[in-house]
Amino acid sequence: MLPPGSAPDTIDAEHTARPAPGNPALTLDWAQPADGPSLLALFQRAFGHAMPAEQWHWKYAGLESMGSIVRRGTEPVGFYGGIPRQIRFFGALQTAVQISDVMVLPAERGILTRRGAFFLTAAAYADRYVGPNRAYALAFGFPSARHARLGEHLGLYARVDEIFEASWTALNRRFSVIYKARLLQPHQLALVDELWQRMANRLQDVCICVRDAAHVGHRFLAHPTVVYLPFLVTHRLTGRAIGLVVLRDHKESGVELLDVIAEPSDVPVLVKVARRVAARLGRDKVFAWLTPSASAYFDDPALTPAGVPVPTIVWGSSPDLVKLRGRWWLTGGDTDFR
Repeated sequence: MLPPGSAPDTIDAEHTARPAPGNPALTLDWAQPADGPSLLALFQRAFGHAMPAEQWHWKYAGLESMGSIVRRGTEPVGFYGGIPRQIRFFGALQTAVQISDVMVLPAERGILTRRGAFFLTAAAYADRYVGPNRAYALAFGFPSARHARLGEHLGLYARVDEIFEASWTALNRRFSVIYKARLLQPHQLALVDELWQRMANRLQDVCICVRDAAHVGHRFLAHPTVVYLPFLVTHRLTGRAIGLVVLRDHKESGVELLDVIAEPSDVPVLVKVARRVAARLGRDKVFAWLTPSASAYFDDPALTPAGVPVPTIVWGSSPDLVKLRGRWWLTGGDTDFR
């Protein structure tokens, strides 16, 4: 996701409430910051748990419109959100959007047609923001399998990749005599830009989200509710930065490897650091969400399907599906919820 204040200037949605196409009982509009409390209430009813208000603001800061919204009367019954994200599309810098917080009031979920809240919000968002000459070149997301199937059925989505869960046992050995790992400090963020440039230069044949200092600072250091463990790995003798590995301690469930920023050939070094950190924390394993294009560099992990497809929006746009399929480099850190 882009840091606050760096959203494209073309996102200037105003309140333009109107009857929803094909379903005049609903009103279609663009969600504004003032809609936050009512959308958080919808989130709790849709997913059965609450999202802290500070996390919501962290995700959508700087966006005049957070997404499309449908109401029945004055009550929101559906929302389709999007978070800007810079990507390297086979080496070319583009602005994409990560679809986020797609939610429908449980009472409205039975309408699985183009009159329903899900389709109306998704189609409106795609028509306005996604595709040629619009704010975002393409869209991606991490929906449930059911949500992805519904999007495909309605002609909104096409699957382009899949998330697997990788796992490794903890490594109960002393740290390497060659490398050392220390928690990243804010004044060291400039090193992240160097690491990202090296990584991007080597990964010209995939679609990968930008992992520069601005992204790392916002996504991991400034998160309002989660404490991450970003380890900067350096060479003991030369002091050269080898890579950054971002971890999250889930206690008895193990340590999650959220992200790596390094030349692909150095990723196995970062995996070993993660396994050693897990052992020091008394955890049994390290696990990670990875697409196959990413997992190929991750030191031969055991992989199981995570049940999380990666679709792109095809409604109103024509992405090169042949080029995109199986070519995303994505990790758990690319989500907004892990």
